[in-house]
Amino acid sequence: MKNDTRNNLMTFMFATKHRRNCFLKQSHIDTCVNALKEYESVGFTFSEIGFGGNHVHFTVDVPKKYSVTNTLIMLKSISSRGIFEKHPNFRKLYPRGSFWSGYE
Repeated sequence: MKNDTRNNLMTFMFATKHRRNCFLKQSHIDTCVNALKEYESVGFTFSEIGFGGNHVHFTVDVPKKYSVTNTLIMLKSISSRGIFEKHPNFRKLYPRGSFWSGYE
């Protein structure tokens, strides 16, 4: 399976909890992109990442060993952790630590 060249492209759209417009500043966008790109070291390949005011959408080539559910959990957790670390004021808006909404 090491020479498996099939792609496992998945398209995701993550919306912020309560649809708050959190991605209006470039620093917030850059923080989210950098957090997601951390997974490129374990085999994820991201295509263009797009932002609306209250959501992010992207296509990612996921390694075969990760399921869809595990991929969602991994990407949402690393991106929200990065946002809360770089921008601590988001803790006031999201006191429970849930930055992303459920599955949409």
